[in-house]
Amino acid sequence: MLLDHAVLDMQAAGASRKLMDFMDQPQNLVSTPLARHKPLSRATRIQVFSSYASIAKALAKHHIAADTQAVVYDNERSTGTPAAELADPVRYCQLTATLLHQHGLKYIASPGFDLSGPRPANGEWFQQFAEAGLMNCGRYADYLDIQDQLEQGTSIYAGDAKAAAGLLRHINPRAKLLMGLSTSPSGRLATAGRLWRAYQDTSRYVTGYWLNVPHNVSGHSHPSVALQFLQKVAA
Repeated sequence: MLLDHAVLDMQAAGASRKLMDFMDQPQNLVSTPLARHKPLSRATRIQVFSSYASIAKALAKHHIAADTQAVVYDNERSTGTPAAELADPVRYCQLTATLLHQHGLKYIASPGFDLSGPRPANGEWFQQFAEAGLMNCGRYADYLDIQDQLEQGTSIYAGDAKAAAGLLRHINPRAKLLMGLSTSPSGRLATAGRLWRAYQDTSRYVTGYWLNVPHNVSGHSHPSVALQFLQKVAA
């Protein structure tokens, strides 16, 4: 799963035709707003929202592109999710699922770890997230994204993926598990090697990944890291 700007940044950074073709497949989900053309013609269009309220408004105003197949509800404190939704996140995950399914759309749940409180000193944020009951967002979802990219490439990340897969299989065996990857999680520059290790450690547990290529406060991103990683995956 990718945001459209990540694809465009990689293309501008010199992605080869072979690599663009590797990304341009129907099983790959690319978030593209209504007003923009998909950067990959064969990839599946999705759209991302940070609140249930904004999803409901977009549906009511026909701001969901006709070829959109799924919607991400990215509910977390850092994305501006409204206070009422933050106060009862699992309920709003359920409401989002019901609304999207009524409109023939798949639901990609992406609840942030910060819904469970600040990151613990031992780094076991996923465990805190699970103990807070937030895996239950997966009960209603078609996909569940685990935003564990701060730990990517570590034994914690690998253990979290295994644990999440087991929990999700129990909660909703039909749902597909995604793990977060990032070229610069929380502003920390990652390496392609660290992304590759995260992939190797977890690919047997998950369906796929949300590969984020965020822009920093200066507006710059690091698409070369994503390119190097994807070249390894595609090889």
